Amino acid sequence: MESKENIKLELLKKYEIKDMKDWKGVNADLIITDPPFGIEFSGKNGNYHRNSDNVVSGYVEWKVSEYSERIKQLLKTIKDNLKQSGQALIFSGWNNSNLIHNEIMKFEGLTLRGKMYWTYNFAPACKLRPAHNVYEIFWITKDGGWHYNNRCSTHHCTEGEPNLTTLKFIRDYKMNMPKYPTRLPFKLLKCLLEHFSDKEDLIFDPLSGSGMVGVVASMLDRDFLIGDLNENGKIVFEHLIEYYFNKNGLMQDKKITDFWKKKNGY
Repeated sequence: MESKENIKLELLKKYEIKDMKDWKGVNADLIITDPPFGIEFSGKNGNYHRNSDNVVSGYVEWKVSEYSERIKQLLKTIKDNLKQSGQALIFSGWNNSNLIHNEIMKFEGLTLRGKMYWTYNFAPACKLRPAHNVYEIFWITKDGGWHYNNRCSTHHCTEGEPNLTTLKFIRDYKMNMPKYPTRLPFKLLKCLLEHFSDKEDLIFDPLSGSGMVGVVASMLDRDFLIGDLNENGKIVFEHLIEYYFNKNGLMQDKKITDFWKKKNGY
């Protein structure tokens, strides 16, 4: 049996420090990516549920003035690295979602299939009541075909009728470990990967940040390739590998989530 250390080293090799425009020919089945917000975000704000000292530096925000051009670059990266039958999911906060929508509609070679909404507990601490926010998820394909599995193993499908339009997943905060300014929750990515990919598919994220897409893909028996300009993202990725593969992170997530729900009256 392969040692945990060897598994960790193999996973780390799949995270490359690379500009998104430099990727060529990945031939991914599914691309999931969460581009920078374009709102002068740093992730170190004092009102967030985190110790700002744990947030790694090097996060590159996109300026509003250049956002449309950056999205064009991202769409070209997706087109150049997606199988002809592949599909992609692009996350967006509400601030610049209209710019993403417009660029997708103008871009030749990719088709907007639909849009989903992720509703979640807002990260900043609110003393009077829990606050919520919504992410938009753009679903795009390269040709006329698309792939979707009807069921997943998260509460999205196990508790009532699944709703493809709205996904309700709370953030899974991590305690006392390095953090990236942004990170998607494990169960949300699990839901999306199980619905939009199959085992042994190749999952790609050219703006991977913390590398959470790679962690979840690996745990669901998908292959993956991820990258980011910020070398500190790979540091967070290494800690997430340790957390989930060697420290029973799923159980830790549940304990923290249960505490958060109780504290905020869920």
